[in-house]
Amino acid sequence: MMLKPVRTVFAAVTMMLALGSIYAWSIFVPRLVADYGFSTGQTQLIFGVFIAVFTVAMVFGRSLLATMGAKRLALLASGLYTVGFLVVPVFGIHFPVMLLGISVFAGVATGFGYLISITIPVEWYPKKKGLVTGLVSAGFGGGAIVESMVVQELFVAEIPLPQVFLLIGLSKGVILAVASFFIDRPSLSDDLSPLVPMNRLLRQSQFLKMFLGIFTGTFAGLLVIGNLKPIGEQFPIDETTLVLGITVFSVANFSGRLFWGWLNDFVSGNVLIPLSLLLMGISTLLIGLLHLSPLLYLAISFAVGFSFGANFVIYAKETAQIYGLNNLGKIYPFVFLGYGVSGFAGPFTGGVLRDISGNYQNPVFVAFALCMVVFLAMILFFRNQSKSK
Repeated sequence: MMLKPVRTVFAAVTMMLALGSIYAWSIFVPRLVADYGFSTGQTQLIFGVFIAVFTVAMVFGRSLLATMGAKRLALLASGLYTVGFLVVPVFGIHFPVMLLGISVFAGVATGFGYLISITIPVEWYPKKKGLVTGLVSAGFGGGAIVESMVVQELFVAEIPLPQVFLLIGLSKGVILAVASFFIDRPSLSDDLSPLVPMNRLLRQSQFLKMFLGIFTGTFAGLLVIGNLKPIGEQFPIDETTLVLGITVFSVANFSGRLFWGWLNDFVSGNVLIPLSLLLMGISTLLIGLLHLSPLLYLAISFAVGFSFGANFVIYAKETAQIYGLNNLGKIYPFVFLGYGVSGFAGPFTGGVLRDISGNYQNPVFVAFALCMVVFLAMILFFRNQSKSK
């Protein structure tokens, strides 16, 4: 019996490592622009729609998880992910093809896999919600570490981009399929109780607070990570350091999720939510104010990644804390839709403003301003709330 919780957590982390490789997306951006005629906005739209589809799929996945079970839903996710990447080499690297394959098919697969991985391990360890959530979500944050290094080596070996996508689809599909057989769910959690409707949640201040918080924090983070390598290319930074920046972001995202998850078992989300927004705002502001050297580029990549990781731990823990562990899989997907909206808005805003202005200063100033406005709103909200008690 004790093996089931351990292997479920291990399988969930493995799935998250495979699915989280999307954070290495910026390594493809310069090649798509230079070799295939994509605009920066188009490359970010692919990334942004992926995030949006991924979060919407989590909402629909709630019912499928209850009816299909975790193993079969995870196996379905592996198939969809593989198909999503295989359509690119089959039909060619064109914007509509990549939007359908990577953004839609792989996005749906990621939503199903993420829902399974973020909710079921916590059901096995209800007294360690923050730590377990941090550990599992760290897998998603760390997925780009390996992929950025592997893809860069494939580029150095002059492997054509269609074949790179083929290798990603096949390898990740196998990993996800194998991991699906090791997912087990506690029998008491396998219920078909009614799902909470979105219109009811929208009338609750606690839900709106979490939705707004995760939207803001991920908007800024995704705007940067979706354009990280092109941001560095504005400065005299060598190619090796540019790719290393993606790895540094991923390491920071990974370690940040572990740290924020551990901390969230001791410090309230009422403190950590505004703190994470403040750190994210300052980190993005520095990109617009400083002339980046290689060292500063890596330092800011780390700061943004570390702050970004908070969004995937704090809000899951807060959802379980406010609505109860049994409702985590039913309500958290709606909270996570804030990430989906920012997934579309953040990278696309960064790409379009870059195409208009020719630099990334305006996009990061927008991200900073949003973080500061919501940070102040959170502080005032908590202060007024405490006074009313």
